[in-house]
Amino acid sequence: MVAGEPSMDRTRSLGALTEGTYDLLVVGGGVTGAGVAREASLRGFRVALVEQDDFASGTSSRSTKLIHGGLRYLKQLDFKLVAEAVQERQMLLQMAPHLVGATRFVFPVYRGDPDSLLALRMGLLVYDLFARLQAAVPHRILGPRALRGYEPGLRDRDMVGGAVYTDSRTDDARLTLAVLESATGYGAAVANYAGLEGFLRLADGRLA
Repeated sequence: MVAGEPSMDRTRSLGALTEGTYDLLVVGGGVTGAGVAREASLRGFRVALVEQDDFASGTSSRSTKLIHGGLRYLKQLDFKLVAEAVQERQMLLQMAPHLVGATRFVFPVYRGDPDSLLALRMGLLVYDLFARLQAAVPHRILGPRALRGYEPGLRDRDMVGGAVYTDSRTDDARLTLAVLESATGYGAAVANYAGLEGFLRLADGRLA
């Protein structure tokens, strides 16, 4: 399907919702609903989306803002999920570089921590194995002094070292709005402050 001109004009969308016939109604204007609306519109479905409050007013504007590659899943040995997370992260970096960008993380390790410096090193090596396929910046294992060069406020006592690695961050609300706008470019009608109160079943079985 060829994309048209994106439009977030609420008056226009409400008119389309009133007069149009749709294959799919998405209830909720967070990032999940926005993504469903976009994907369905891309595949040629006639899509409407309604949100009772403002777009991205819930969890989609109150997240950690991270687009991480699934590092935490390595501890559970869920390599498939890590590979998928890294791939999705790279897609977002390519599709929305103005909204998703790389950011550096500092991970200190202290004597007595549940995860040793060796465990962190091994985990990040595996992480880089997945991420390197996506042209990511590899991690670095550093001693206490070098690590404090990145973050001087780290506690000195019992620090055995740590790592510096790269993941991604985003403006979650703006990303949600960008996905919604993209959905409208493929024909979706989206409206905020338009709550769903119920359905009417027509004689032919369709819902209205």
